[in-house]
Order: sequence, then C-alpha cells, then structure tokens
Amino acid sequence: MKRGNQFYSVDLDTEKNRIYFSMTGDVPSVNVVSNFESDWKETVEGAKPGFTILGDLSKSGKLGPEFEALNTKVQGWLMGQGCRKVAQLIGDLNVMSQVNAFAEESGMRNVLRAFNFQKSAEIWLNMQ
Repeated sequence: MKRGNQFYSVDLDTEKNRIYFSMTGDVPSVNVVSNFESDWKETVEGAKPGFTILGDLSKSGKLGPEFEALNTKVQGWLMGQGCRKVAQLIGDLNVMSQVNAFAEESGMRNVLRAFNFQKSAEIWLNMQ
C-alpha cells in the first residue's frame, strides 16, 4: 500500500522485498510530513529482513534542518530493521550532499550508493 502525500511516497514491493521511496519539491517544515515516520514504520512492517530501498530524490529540493533530523532518525531505525542496501537516484548535487550527511549520521553510509538511472540502481540492488 502506497503511503505519503504530495511531498513524499513510500511503497513496498513484497515480491522484491524492496521499498520504493520518493521525495518531490522542497519540504517547508516537518508539519507537512507529519506522517513520515509512521508511514515508514507501517511500510517496513510488511517487509522481511534484508529488504532493500530504492529512493528517488531526483525531484527533491533542499531539505530543511527539521526534516534532516527526522530523516536521520528514520534512517537509523531502518538500519536496525534489517535494511541491506539503499540506492538513491539523485538529481541535484546539493541534495546528494545532504543525503550523504544523513547517511553518515544514521549509520546507513556503508549500504548506500547514488545512481543517475533507475535501471542501474535496480541491477545493483538485485546483486547479493
């Protein structure tokens, strides 16, 4: 079941054991993404340990400090739930820098790779 709003979406493909995540535009405050953490938790409930994540941030704008803190918290939680690999589709280099900073803080850095194309990201995620 797809969850989210006009700023983000989170969806689980149970067959691939893969979560698809996307962000769109600038997130002006955490108030507009108030269900972000609960949407992730409900989505992960349906995944098995060893799940992968394909995040599409190619249409994402700069993320504010409040959202940075929330995202870092969720990333740390995801690592504790058995996330194996994360592929991020990146458009803006500033967003890529932010993602790398989140991943460094949350412990996700070692399982995260950035890609320009979804096909390349999916191939990497499918490798054991």
